[in-house]
Amino acid sequence: MRFLRFLGRELVLHGILFAVVGTVVLSALYLLSIGAPPNAYVDAAKSFWLLISGSKDYSMMHPGFSSSQIIASGAAVTLPLALISLIFLIIIALICSANAVTGRYLEINHGEKKLEILHKIISIITSFFAAVPLFVGFWFLYAVIGDGISIPLIALLTVLLGGLSWDATNFLKTDMLSQVDSTHAIVYSTLGHNLGLFFPIPGTYSGYLFSSSLPRFIPYLAGKVPAIIGSVTIAEVAFSFPGLGSTLLDALLATNTDLLVTSVFILLCVNAVVSFIVKTILFLIYPRVYEKAI
Repeated sequence: MRFLRFLGRELVLHGILFAVVGTVVLSALYLLSIGAPPNAYVDAAKSFWLLISGSKDYSMMHPGFSSSQIIASGAAVTLPLALISLIFLIIIALICSANAVTGRYLEINHGEKKLEILHKIISIITSFFAAVPLFVGFWFLYAVIGDGISIPLIALLTVLLGGLSWDATNFLKTDMLSQVDSTHAIVYSTLGHNLGLFFPIPGTYSGYLFSSSLPRFIPYLAGKVPAIIGSVTIAEVAFSFPGLGSTLLDALLATNTDLLVTSVFILLCVNAVVSFIVKTILFLIYPRVYEKAI
């Protein structure tokens, strides 16, 4: 029963309803901003209904950008790029946080400051990347490399630039550091486990602290999904990738309301899918924490 409630809430409320209502609101705001006549709202609504109902009339009305083509662009480019970016975000946060807590442990208990110094250097580097706006960083990279850039590199830069990975690292690091002086962490550190200097591997000191922070870190990640999707669309525009970001730009430049409505809807669906994956992991591992988080 609990799982059915979870599916109903996340699939229907936060998934389908979120995508439909979000598309209607954003499309209405766009039409309002360009001073569209009343019949434009009606035409947009009809086109959107044909899209979500799966009618073949939509593709017949828009042969140059059928619904299947737009959905394919989202599934083939935007969704994988968003998921890879999310994975990079998690890896960076784990590495930096493990380094921070083990450095603090060594400094407190053994007077060693080498790892603490390394962590400060890493923090300076990540802060530098975080201060670089996405478009500036993407423009510079495009000027240097051109079109030959790979998707993994774009995904890495998507979370490094603009502060996504910096924010995630600070959140997880702060949570893990707050446990260093706790009784359970002190007791665990006396059991002779490896420290896990550069990654919180299960069975290590940093891995133990991370397992305590995980119920709070997963909801944080779910809240960051919209920001990741937004960064991914900027990357697609900057590098002319055939994803939803480029489709949205084409729609805006051509003042094509139907294409814009479709792109926004699929983009919100991609956001809902990634959020659903993260929340499903939280529900399966910590169902009680999920109930509190929502």
